[in-house]
Amino acid sequence: MEKKLYFRSDGGFKLMQLTDIHFTDDNELDHRTTALMRELICAESPDFIMTTGDTVYGERNLDYLEKALAPVLESGIPWGFVFGNHDVEFASNREELFSRVTALPGCMSCHDPASGDGVGNCALELCARDGTPEWLIVGMDSGGYSPIADVPGYGWVTRRQIDWYTAMIADYARRLERFSSMVFMHMALPEHAEVWNYEICYGTKRDGIGAPPVNSGFFTAMLEAGHTKGVFVGHDHVNDYWGRLYGIALGYGRATGFNTYGAQDYPRGCRLFTFQEGDTEGFQTYERLEHGIVVDDPWIQHPRQKRDEG
Repeated sequence: MEKKLYFRSDGGFKLMQLTDIHFTDDNELDHRTTALMRELICAESPDFIMTTGDTVYGERNLDYLEKALAPVLESGIPWGFVFGNHDVEFASNREELFSRVTALPGCMSCHDPASGDGVGNCALELCARDGTPEWLIVGMDSGGYSPIADVPGYGWVTRRQIDWYTAMIADYARRLERFSSMVFMHMALPEHAEVWNYEICYGTKRDGIGAPPVNSGFFTAMLEAGHTKGVFVGHDHVNDYWGRLYGIALGYGRATGFNTYGAQDYPRGCRLFTFQEGDTEGFQTYERLEHGIVVDDPWIQHPRQKRDEG
């Protein structure tokens, strides 16, 4: 399959982010999740679907992979996959699961060996109808748990991954007059907390921010390289806010799966992004939830803190 995406004939493009599907036991809750996925896909007819981690969970992750993704596979829509911290926590490993993922129909994800660490780091070109790349849709493996014994908690985007990303941006910048990048991964960056504290955000925060305890510098590298317009994640199931920090949108998708923690008054769903051919400066985003709810006018959250400029 060609690893390129194209704007539609009307110049639009719609991307759906599904996250934290958490298909675990093939039970009623999992069936409720896949029913919701079918509902969301049918209602929105996206041009591309990105699943941002924790798609499967538990010891039968390989057995349940196709069931977890059945609505996506049935749709015939091209799709991508990034790892969460739970996908292979109890069985298998990243390489084995990813080989199963990439063998499924419609999967556009791959792994660029130059990225060094993680599995499934790749960039897909979203091209104008004349074939010119305008956006890069980047999937990044944000890791599982800290690889350093003295550092507790979650893992992080590594220096080798960061070097790969910045070199890729530099390569496109040499060849293209204008383009932008959107990054999708599972774990929040430490800057997801900063944007909530110091900037106007849209949506809600009802969960902690499960970022790594150390800052590996990915956000700063994106700022320095330019061209990155957004980083959207999952992992924290009851957060869906987003805001801009120094020009980069940092935000959450909407948790999709029922077989995991959430809140009774917090419907599951998805986040959507729309792009327009010829516009490499921005995108629009909204959410579609269960029961036909569309959230296109979210709560506006004002900064919690003022920056110390002394």
